[in-house]
Amino acid sequence: MRNLNRILLLAFSLTVILFLLDVLFTFGLLHNKNLKSSYVSQQKINADILIHGPCEPLWMVDPEQLSEVTNLKTYNLALSHSDFADNYLHLYLYLKNNKSPKILLLYVTPESMDKRFNAFNTYRFLPFLNDETLQEVVKDVDPEFYYYSKLPFIRFAYFNKQITFQTIQGLKHFFTKKEKPFFENGFEPPAKITWDNHLEDMQKQYPEGFEFKIDSIRMKYLKKIIHFAKSKKIKTILYESPVLTESLNYLKNREETILQIQQLANELQTNYVLFKNEHLSSSRKYYISSLNLNQKGLEIFNDSLANFLNKELKKIK
Repeated sequence: MRNLNRILLLAFSLTVILFLLDVLFTFGLLHNKNLKSSYVSQQKINADILIHGPCEPLWMVDPEQLSEVTNLKTYNLALSHSDFADNYLHLYLYLKNNKSPKILLLYVTPESMDKRFNAFNTYRFLPFLNDETLQEVVKDVDPEFYYYSKLPFIRFAYFNKQITFQTIQGLKHFFTKKEKPFFENGFEPPAKITWDNHLEDMQKQYPEGFEFKIDSIRMKYLKKIIHFAKSKKIKTILYESPVLTESLNYLKNREETILQIQQLANELQTNYVLFKNEHLSSSRKYYISSLNLNQKGLEIFNDSLANFLNKELKKIK
């Protein structure tokens, strides 16, 4: 009997500790100003133009440069290595706490449709899993983790490497009363300024050329983003920034994949804009990889993008 009581006391103590750790990690992550999911769900940004997508817009679309031309508040909601399901949930969290923008500019390229590129980063949404919409998406996209999501603290332990530092940083932000993230408008200037070997690595890995495969989950959540934005009366523009010309011949079915994205855009009555600039696309000196412009290149592209948005805004008025 005494041993049973000890076991029960130990089990109770462990349960209490797990619940307390769960509360601590939730609190820390929610107060980390550098996490976009936490920041946009609590901060009133209320941008007129919202930039979204993976690393390409994160590193290449500067809200300050766009605002100088459009005279409208712009925020970059993009996150590195994020797929459409990840984008959908960040847009959902943003709109729960902010007014609808006039324009949602969403980056879409053939790589976006292939599950070998980008990912759904479940750990970004751990503090919000009491929300039914987030639960539904996590269950759909990451079912293996979903079964752990109801267990106190286990959901955080599952992603220990990704979130422990972020939790500690969030606690620091709370005690130091930090109000703004390191990148206040969401834009992160490219850290690299010279060409890397990404294209060369891909060519070695796929000597016969690379063929895109459209993933049904990617297509599903791209549609959900567009439908969700429409329900909020947001004009959605899908776009692709200038691509390095020398990489195109290596991509076997790029044009066919582009056509399928255009067909989807037409079906959902939205635009898919392929920005082209021969001056940029012809030289590696403007790129850090075949899809990512460096600081010199993005300034040229942002100027074209700002003028394009000005024309689109006039149509809305």
